[in-house]
Amino acid sequence: MALRTPRRAGGRTELDIDPDDLSWILYARESEDAEGDGEQVENQMEDLVEQAQAVGGSIGRRVSENDTSAFKKRRVRLPDGTFAYRVIRPKWDSVLTDLRQGKHNALMVVNIDRGMRDPRDLEDLIDLVERHGVYVTALTGFLDLSTDAGIAMARNEVNQRNIESRNISRRISNGKRKAALKGRNSGGAYRPFGWNADKETLNLAEVEHLKKARLSLLSGKLPRTIVREWTERGVPTVTGAPWTVRSFEQIMTNPRLYGIKTYKGQILLSGDGTPVQGNWPSIFTEEEFTSVQPYLTSYERDAPRDARGHATKYLLSPFVRCGRCNARQKAGRRTAKDGGKEHYYSCRSKEEGGCGGCSRAGEPVDRYITELVIQDHERASLRAVEELPGWDRHEDLQAVRDKIRELTDQYRANAISGSRFFPLLQALEDDERALLAERKKIDSLRTRRMTAVADLRQKWKDPDFTLDQRQAAISESLIAVIIHPVGGGRRAFDPSKIEPVWRTQEEEDESGDDAPASKP
Repeated sequence: MALRTPRRAGGRTELDIDPDDLSWILYARESEDAEGDGEQVENQMEDLVEQAQAVGGSIGRRVSENDTSAFKKRRVRLPDGTFAYRVIRPKWDSVLTDLRQGKHNALMVVNIDRGMRDPRDLEDLIDLVERHGVYVTALTGFLDLSTDAGIAMARNEVNQRNIESRNISRRISNGKRKAALKGRNSGGAYRPFGWNADKETLNLAEVEHLKKARLSLLSGKLPRTIVREWTERGVPTVTGAPWTVRSFEQIMTNPRLYGIKTYKGQILLSGDGTPVQGNWPSIFTEEEFTSVQPYLTSYERDAPRDARGHATKYLLSPFVRCGRCNARQKAGRRTAKDGGKEHYYSCRSKEEGGCGGCSRAGEPVDRYITELVIQDHERASLRAVEELPGWDRHEDLQAVRDKIRELTDQYRANAISGSRFFPLLQALEDDERALLAERKKIDSLRTRRMTAVADLRQKWKDPDFTLDQRQAAISESLIAVIIHPVGGGRRAFDPSKIEPVWRTQEEEDESGDDAPASKP
């Protein structure tokens, strides 16, 4: 259907369309459908069909968007790579596309409120009338986009509806925040993993999964490995969707696990600056929750990988370096003396950034380094837990929180202006965040030392002790393993040509951890 650009004259768009030539798109929308049966949009569509038939022409397309907001915006990427916020209505967008392409030449909505609450949507519709000659009308109310007066009225109407939506949104948000401050559960279609449908009683089977996952993370198992194991064991998600590393990490980083209320993704603070406690039983203590955080999100990105950045298959792939050129070595498989296959570590070619002049059978190197690491962990495990340093700045943290509370009280009593209050508050909150980060780091390192070094020799024999965990244990003791060349041909294993690079006292001091008592 070819549409010609209409003529504009005297503040009016002249739409020369015979009623019998109208090809209608009928659009119905409902913002919220609590029952999910679509009854409201069905009723709207029946009324639209009846009116369109009375006007004339043919009905080319019927479009219903149920339970879809015309106000809420989402973050979208623009063609230039930046981000903006737009109302996303796929079916509405398809309606505008069909009208622009000339597939239909008329649009009927129930009323302007059902059609749009975002001024951008109205401007798109005005362009369709003025640039493409589309006839737009409403079942109820006044909607005339062919005249300047009608456009002005439509803009006022949409602005008024937009203000109403903003007021409703603000009231709902305030109500949710007040409920959150009282520790109540927020809404949402799905229950949190670890709790039952009432969101207050624990799901004991899921609690057990979470507790085991925490210990696995502390022992070096990667999130992706835990996700794979949960999938293989048939552990269901609360939505029924497959497990992903992201969904697992969202659960494990949620302060709800230790009983803290969040609001809009942030820990909710009461008037005195302390976190709001929820009215549900916690699964972890705060210390247990804090100790596992370094093993999530950034930890997954920093997990051991080979020289190409791929996940590793061989024990020492993240650690081996060439003793001749210091380049990271690769691992692979080759034919052994007995005709079978063996894995090996080898320097890459010069074209790949190495020297190509140093390789070694992997199994004896793995055995040698494994024994050294186990001995190192055994020495460290002999230290009494009481000797491990803890975080000793609790009084400093409480002092900062007391200052925040006092400053807030002064602001509320109008004893201090906003121009002074907010900069001072920001500085105190920065101090609080720095102290919390310091506590988080020290507590996690302390827990890591207490859990990772215990009975490593016995754990190493366990087939369920994963490659992730073995590499994590090695990284506790070693920075690198340098493989020095031994000359031509394959010779008997010479441990003097294998140089472990141990974590030094200085490195341990920088991280707040303890260095091993001695090194082999």
